[in-house]
Amino acid sequence: MLLGIITLSRTTGGLFISILGPTLLTLANNVGSSVGEVSFVFSGRSFGGLAGGMVTGYIMRHVNNMLSFGLAHFLLAAVMLLTPLVSDLWVLITFTMVGAVGFGFLDAGMQALILQTWGAKSSQGLIAYYHFTFVIGAFFAPLLAEHYLVDEDNQSICPNNRTNIQPLNITKPMVTQPFLNQTDKVRITTSTPNDNNPIMWAYLIISVFMFVVGVLFLVLGCFGIESRVRSSKTEVVETRKEDKLKDVALLFFLVTSYYFFCVAGESIYNSYIYSATVCSELKFSVTAATGMNTMFWVGFAAGRFCGVVIANYFTPFQIITADLFGVTISMVAVCLFGESVAAITWVVTFLYSFFQGTLYPCGVSWTSQFTNMSGNYIFIFTIGQTVGNIILLPIAGQMFDAHPFSVLNLVLICSVANALSFMGMVAERKYSAK
Repeated sequence: MLLGIITLSRTTGGLFISILGPTLLTLANNVGSSVGEVSFVFSGRSFGGLAGGMVTGYIMRHVNNMLSFGLAHFLLAAVMLLTPLVSDLWVLITFTMVGAVGFGFLDAGMQALILQTWGAKSSQGLIAYYHFTFVIGAFFAPLLAEHYLVDEDNQSICPNNRTNIQPLNITKPMVTQPFLNQTDKVRITTSTPNDNNPIMWAYLIISVFMFVVGVLFLVLGCFGIESRVRSSKTEVVETRKEDKLKDVALLFFLVTSYYFFCVAGESIYNSYIYSATVCSELKFSVTAATGMNTMFWVGFAAGRFCGVVIANYFTPFQIITADLFGVTISMVAVCLFGESVAAITWVVTFLYSFFQGTLYPCGVSWTSQFTNMSGNYIFIFTIGQTVGNIILLPIAGQMFDAHPFSVLNLVLICSVANALSFMGMVAERKYSAK
C-alpha cells in the first residue's frame, strides 16, 4: 500500500515536470513573451525545487510524513489550476516556483522514505522503480496536451514569426485568440475552461489528479500505514551514521556536478524537443512534435524499466558507464545530422532517453554505497539538479530563440561533462579508500 501511494505521487511529479514542454509555446504566447524569456519559468521551478529539497530533512523530522506529503500535493494542484490562467510572465514564474517547492520536497522526501524504510542495499531496485514511475506521468502529459493543441498552429509563434511582441496589458481585460499574427498586440487575461484557452483543460485534469493523491496520503496517514511498513522492515532499515561533512565534501561536490549536468541535459531535451522540432527546419506538426515528445518518455520509461530489472544483476558503476557512453554517442549523431534527417532525430530521441533513464537512480544507489544519504544529506542530489536547471535551461531558451535546433548542442555538452564528473567521483572514492 505504501509503495502504491509512492507510485501515484511520483506520477504527479512526472505530470508537473513534463507538461511544460508541449505547452511552452502556448504559455509564451499567453504572457506575451518569447521562448527565451518564458524559459525563466524553468529557473523558477528549479529554485522552488531546491528550496523544497533543502527543507525535506527538517520537515520529515518534525511533521508527520503522510500529512506533509498530502499538503505538498494540494500545493501542486493549486499551481496547476492557476498556471494556464496567468497573463504575466513574472506571475507565471512565481506560481511555478511555489509549486516546485512542493515537488522538490516530494522528490527528496520519497527517496528518503524509501532509503529509511528499506535500507540502502535492499532499496536499490526500489529507487530504480521509484524513478521509473515518474515516467508514467511524464508520458501522459504531452498526450493530454496534444488533445487540446492539435488544431492550433504552433509555428505561428516560433521565434522567426514573433517579431512584434508587446507586453501584456492587464489593465483592460480582453480575451484574444491563443495564437496571434505578427501585427496583433498580445493581450490575454484570465479565462475559464469555456474560453479559447487550448491548454486549460489539460492543466485542470492534472490538478484534480494531484488533489486526489493528496487526499489519499491524508487517509493512509490516519491508518498509520507508514508505521506498519517500517515495523515489518526493521532488519533492513538504514542505520548507518552520517559521515561528517568534511569527510565527504569532495565527494558531494562531484556528485553535485554529476547531477548538475545529468538532469540539466535531460530537462533541456524533454522541455525543448517539442518546440525545436516545430520551429526548426524539420517543421513538425503539433501531432508529430507531440509524438517526438512522447517518444522521449517511451525511451525514458524503457530505460527506467530495464533499470529496475538489471539493478539485481549489475552494479551501479557498470550501468552508469554504459549509460554515459550511450547518451554521448547518440547526442553526437543528432547534433550532426538530426535537423536534416528526421529519422535520426526520432531514433536518437529514443536512444538518448533510454540511456538517460537510469543515470539518476543509479547515481543515488552508487553514492549510497559509500555514505548514508537518507537523512540530512538527501538534498545533495536536489542541489545538483536544481542549479543545473537554473543556469542551463534559460541559456537553452536563448539558444532556441537564435536557432531552435541548437539547444541539442547544449545537451551534448552536458553529456560529456556528466561523464567527466562521474570519472571524478570514481577517482575520489579510490583515493579515499587508500
